[in-house]
Amino acid sequence: MCACNNRECNSPLISGSIKKIATRYAGILAALVAGIYQQNVMAQNFPSSNDKIPAGWTGPVFKLSQDYPATLPQDPLPWQAIDPTREPERYARTVYNYVLEGNIQADWDVRNNKVRRWYHAPWMHYGDTGREFIRGLTRERTSPAPGSAGKGELGPAQTRCFQNWAVGFYNPPGGYQVGKVWAKPDNPDAVLSQFPNGTVIAKLLFTTAPDDELPYLKNAVEWQANVHVFSGVTCPSGALVRRPQTVRLLQVDIAIKDARAAETGWVFATLSYNGNAAGATPWERMQLVGVMWGNDIAKNQQWINKMNGTPQHLGAGGRLNGPVDNPRSSCISCHATAQTPSRSPMIAPSQADAPRWFANYPGNRAFDAGATATDYSLQIAMGIQNLNRSKTPVRSTSSKDPGPALIPAEDIKLMNRAFDSGRDIPLPIIINKALEYPVGR
Repeated sequence: MCACNNRECNSPLISGSIKKIATRYAGILAALVAGIYQQNVMAQNFPSSNDKIPAGWTGPVFKLSQDYPATLPQDPLPWQAIDPTREPERYARTVYNYVLEGNIQADWDVRNNKVRRWYHAPWMHYGDTGREFIRGLTRERTSPAPGSAGKGELGPAQTRCFQNWAVGFYNPPGGYQVGKVWAKPDNPDAVLSQFPNGTVIAKLLFTTAPDDELPYLKNAVEWQANVHVFSGVTCPSGALVRRPQTVRLLQVDIAIKDARAAETGWVFATLSYNGNAAGATPWERMQLVGVMWGNDIAKNQQWINKMNGTPQHLGAGGRLNGPVDNPRSSCISCHATAQTPSRSPMIAPSQADAPRWFANYPGNRAFDAGATATDYSLQIAMGIQNLNRSKTPVRSTSSKDPGPALIPAEDIKLMNRAFDSGRDIPLPIIINKALEYPVGR
């Protein structure tokens, strides 16, 4: 190429040609750069876990799937031809198979799914119950020890309390919306958390319970996870030591944004594992517990599988719930409290409060005045609150000690999530001299 400091380069003909070529290729380069930027604009760098990886660890290490789509994906959704209110079982099975597709082959590293990529919600790493480093599980509600022999929530042979841990992920339309909420990593916008139709959120729930106390867990999927260490004789929470241990898949939860669920906008399905069921793989032995698209029992807004074949406790009034869930609640009533800031527990504190928890809410209506609804996504709500609390000193008062007392961030997280069996009615939390949680209680 000419150095453009001689007469040939400076001739009008050659100079004009160079300008045309430069203009043409500048446009191509700009388009190329714009395309690359458009594809990766939502790629962030949120932490995957706060765990310290033990020296010599050679097993899997969780990586957050956070390269969120910059444009709304238009993938085919095979359940759209099935009415969830008329054929709930076929609908749920179709969505369940969609969740499995490519994820089993990728060993649930959803970044590497060759069929479609799935995505995680950020800021679930925060606190002692946050994402562990092996599989990205976060601690869920503890299954309490039975009050009397044969009365365990997980089955008649249960004698101790057991931890439950879970990992959730969003399909491409859901990942697109998660990326919009977190487009400014230090300033997420909960107003943007209204998910598009076709969003699917799936969650795998694992328990530390062994199959000698839960015989139906035989040949279940087993993972190693860096979870809390305790015997189960008592059910402690808080900043406990963690250690890699075996956990078994007990439950799968699925939520689908579907406008045909007219009063809520969401369909929830729950499956539980039955090691005695037919099926060549553990994934085939997952049995539907039921499908739910509203809280109104009188309107028959759910379908319950009476042939599940394993010990089950449903939720309040027979509403859909999975085996590790609180029997005083339901799938929809828990997720209806998804908002920021969190101002009400996920579980109704008393029978007098129950009607508010078991009403039907559209996903854009906050459960409490002054909060912003996060469209049934507790992970969006928790993630935003975790980010905020990581920056904010928190003080609380309790009934036993009326004076201000510092509460560890771990306890704050447990109280607001109300996942731990002993925290259904949390202590009040005061931030910047204002009662943040729970308001009016």
